[in-house]
Amino acid sequence: MVTPPYGGPGQGLSRNVRTDDGRQFSGQDWASESIEVATPNHGSGDRIEFWREMILRLFADVEIGAVGTPDFFGKVKSQKCDLLRISDVSAAAQAVNRRHLQPRSHDEDKYFAVLMLQGTESLEQDGNRTIIGPGDFAVYDATRPHQLSFTESWRQIIVSVPRASLDQRVMNMERRIATRVSTDTPTGRVMRMFLQSIAGQIGQFTAAEMASLSEAATNVITLAMGNLHPLDAEHSKCKTLTLMRVKMFVNDHLRDPALSVSQVTCALGLSSRYVNRLFEAEGLSLMRYVLRRRLDRCAMDLTSPSQAARRISDIAFAWGFNDLSHFGRAFREAHGCSPSEWRESAGRGIR
Repeated sequence: MVTPPYGGPGQGLSRNVRTDDGRQFSGQDWASESIEVATPNHGSGDRIEFWREMILRLFADVEIGAVGTPDFFGKVKSQKCDLLRISDVSAAAQAVNRRHLQPRSHDEDKYFAVLMLQGTESLEQDGNRTIIGPGDFAVYDATRPHQLSFTESWRQIIVSVPRASLDQRVMNMERRIATRVSTDTPTGRVMRMFLQSIAGQIGQFTAAEMASLSEAATNVITLAMGNLHPLDAEHSKCKTLTLMRVKMFVNDHLRDPALSVSQVTCALGLSSRYVNRLFEAEGLSLMRYVLRRRLDRCAMDLTSPSQAARRISDIAFAWGFNDLSHFGRAFREAHGCSPSEWRESAGRGIR
């Protein structure tokens, strides 16, 4: 028997689901950087309801059809920072369906990078369909319609990555959605071992350690995704990998206000003309890419509760800006509002 699917946007937020010890589910601190939570031990109906609420709070607003067996279970162990959340998730058979076209908030605007550990998952999005099993990897867009199906108990690592982080690192990211990636390649094995190592230590990292690990995790995912599809002739594998090297160097040095074309090209042994040609397919130059990445990082800090006490100017300077007037103009052009308006709207829950 399949339970009726969980409802539309926002539903479930006021439900008073209780655990087996009588604790209300709504009392969970969902803003915590580290969370470990599991379905209660009694009543399959309560367990399924508990699981729906858990997915809504931690991942995305989706409908869930769960097989109503007496032994239904679900468990999530998760740790996050401003740039990434990594979760070790296991549960019984179920179907997941997202119908909505827009994220509920800035926090939901993510790609989900999935490393399967046990069981199988059928994934459909944007006309692509793939089945992944233990050791396989795939990425899908959490903000757009997708369907997931698990016909047996399963376990996977889910890395929630801001869409901008992968879009700006991986060329033609839209072509790589819902496509199976084997982790038997050299870069795939590195990614698999790295993600499993992090997942094994969830809840034990400091905030600073988690921030550093998030950059490394995004980079190894980028490398694995970069070898997925052959691109058009003008974007040979060599050019694609070189562009990744350039982007990784830029992202590692964003805080340096002196970051320049000459610094990048000298460090990587490339000519400025060649580097800018690499960015032409994305409609950018190297320094336009640097500006966009700095603005994205400022925008994320401005919406982060952990950065709420910092002045806007301090955040801008921390990400390599040295002219506040230029920062304000560039931010408005990129996001349609001033940095202070962006921060205020996030505080009101608009984003």
